[in-house]
Amino acid sequence: MITISQEQLTTVEYLIQQSAQGNHILFDLDVVRKVFSIQTKPMTEDEAYEVEHHIEKLITFEGYDKQKAYLEQLPELILYRVIKTYFNIVENSLFESSQVRH
Repeated sequence: MITISQEQLTTVEYLIQQSAQGNHILFDLDVVRKVFSIQTKPMTEDEAYEVEHHIEKLITFEGYDKQKAYLEQLPELILYRVIKTYFNIVENSLFESSQVRH
């Protein structure tokens, strides 16, 4: 389990809120489009565990520039998994905050 400061939590909440509105601060839009245009198989448990560590590390960096730099140095496949996981978190956040259920 990772421990984060209140400031880091505020930053994460802001990033998720912005992504929910379509402003993907950390990710290049063309890369996001590419990630969601290709078919991939579901992640294995080991792959998901690896991605979890990258997301945890990502939120420990102060400043969006450092976070972006970290993402840019990831191998393409890992970056794609991080992006998919991030958007899954955004989607779950939207679902949990929504009052309307169909």
